[in-house]
Amino acid sequence: MGEPLNCPECHGALVFPNGLKGEIICERCGLVISQTRTSQGFTEWAPKWFSNWNEDDSDTLREWLTTLRTVSCQLNLPNFPYREEASRLIRLKSDVLFRSQRFGKNKREAIAALVYLVLRKYNEIRSLKEICERVSLNYHLVMKYAWTMRKMTNFHRTFSAKDYLRKYGWKLTSNDELIQTAEQLLTSLHGKISGNPISLAAGAFYFACKSKMMKVSKDEIGEAFRISGRTVYSNERRITRLMSTKGFNLVCAAQ
Repeated sequence: MGEPLNCPECHGALVFPNGLKGEIICERCGLVISQTRTSQGFTEWAPKWFSNWNEDDSDTLREWLTTLRTVSCQLNLPNFPYREEASRLIRLKSDVLFRSQRFGKNKREAIAALVYLVLRKYNEIRSLKEICERVSLNYHLVMKYAWTMRKMTNFHRTFSAKDYLRKYGWKLTSNDELIQTAEQLLTSLHGKISGNPISLAAGAFYFACKSKMMKVSKDEIGEAFRISGRTVYSNERRITRLMSTKGFNLVCAAQ
């Protein structure tokens, strides 16, 4: 047997899921190494990776995402939800972030500040001092950037059902279509249903799984979302009744 292949970015092990495009992907940082077509299929490997760039992305955006990947590897951050949420925010707020000359000159410090804010948003407490020590950055500069970035991007810690769906849903599936269906369902029900956002997210996920005939039990979902299976079931029932009452269906919710 030959030598094992490793990622050119973080030197992690490469995985070959035989995806629809035959992707070769780093197990640690998620970098897509190549997309050579294969003869086999793996229909559920289709997550939307905000951290991977495409042909339409600017050089500046690519630099930010590359820096984020490096910092994430150094901090040993999971792909979902932390790195992907940071990538999503970079894309969403690029017009604000890229205008700052301070951020442009010190991308690693800016990325560390953003990662710190994302971790706080998900109640994953890691001190800013520890983050700076791990990536060898100036603590006071990163702290200043985090404060500035929070004001510039209107970053807040309010946690929605969609946030919890992204945080816990990826533990159960890599099927991007399923996650999107659950997100669109939550959007269609916004203002029409109330309750604990974690429970609503779990209920929407269970509803989407059942609608797509995916065999995921309420107890499995409850364990991933850190609630009881009974709570998952009761919220799925609430959503089902509301969808029926309002005349919705899954197709309408996904539009």
